[in-house]
Amino acid sequence: MKVLVFGGSFDPVHKGHVALLRRAIKKISPDVTHIVPAYHSPFKAKSPTPFRLRMKMLKLAFAGLSKHLIFDDYELRQGGKTYTYQLVHYLQKRYDNPEIYLLVGTDCLNDVHNWKNPQVIFDNTTVVAGKRKGYNENPANFKHIFLPGFFPKLSSSRVRAHILSCGNIPDTVPPQIAQTIYKHQLYGLDIHEWLKAHLKPNRYLHSCKVAEMAAALSDIYDVNVETAVRAGILHDAGKGFSGEELIRFCRTHKIKVPFFEDICRQEPSLLHSFVSAWLAKHTFGVKDPQVIRAVAEHTLGSLSMSTLSKILFVADISSKDRKYKDAFLIRNLAMQDLDKALWYAANRKLLFTIDSQKWLCPLGIDLWNHLVKQGK
Repeated sequence: MKVLVFGGSFDPVHKGHVALLRRAIKKISPDVTHIVPAYHSPFKAKSPTPFRLRMKMLKLAFAGLSKHLIFDDYELRQGGKTYTYQLVHYLQKRYDNPEIYLLVGTDCLNDVHNWKNPQVIFDNTTVVAGKRKGYNENPANFKHIFLPGFFPKLSSSRVRAHILSCGNIPDTVPPQIAQTIYKHQLYGLDIHEWLKAHLKPNRYLHSCKVAEMAAALSDIYDVNVETAVRAGILHDAGKGFSGEELIRFCRTHKIKVPFFEDICRQEPSLLHSFVSAWLAKHTFGVKDPQVIRAVAEHTLGSLSMSTLSKILFVADISSKDRKYKDAFLIRNLAMQDLDKALWYAANRKLLFTIDSQKWLCPLGIDLWNHLVKQGK
């Protein structure tokens, strides 16, 4: 009996998953196909998207592909991290001497030997993989077959990052799945609704453009794209408050701000970075301290900025909605040398402040002096 099994987080399921499964069914002609969404993948943080909702989207996406699909909640019943070798044992108990075919993407094919108890997989399954263009065929030494043709380079993480950055769903997601995502305000759509309600249209657009640029820079400087996008979209969440409201918010929530009293007297709008960081943590549930820190530092910087903080600082001043003449220069420079772009961005911010005859915050001055010392 041929048993095809397709597991993964499917968070969310996209057209690449559908194409992969359709071709595998055609190639293998299985007697039964198990779709097994992960409850908690051993390789990822537990998905905030409820298991039952991901299962619902899978049923919508794969409807009609075969009469012999089993949407299996095996991992939910396990109640924790589940490994593929355990899934193999489960199928062997469920069926009499099954011929198991394990469906994976090309990236997974190269990692199977790193999975827990891989010999169980090698001895008891045939791994079925889809190829992407440019793939260098050099898999580990185990039973495997490639599906005919090539598959697009799609990933659920990229889908999530796209939705979080711009508030719409890419066409790589099946329409029926998009409807479910909109209905349940998944993958950051709730954040976009909040921002639209609390920011002026131009400020909301700026937030999206900063998130977009942060995503582009994350690819270059090896920062998780979702992390970069989350910092970008939330960096100005507090920008809708007036100066008096920012001061009151900081006092009420006991937000620690360097030079707080000076900022309150001279330029209270600078408090928006610290309020945005508080909102990221307490309103939107961001747990990553790097994101919270980057949001807090995106206006004035600090003497020990992480790569993410540098990305956000530069993206804020040079995103595509910025129209001043040096924005294009900083944006291009950032694609080549982030530290040089940071130096130029800090320089521009100081000059803008001086030209506007505004107060110079000591934090901005400290950053500039630190960058000058580093450059010598």
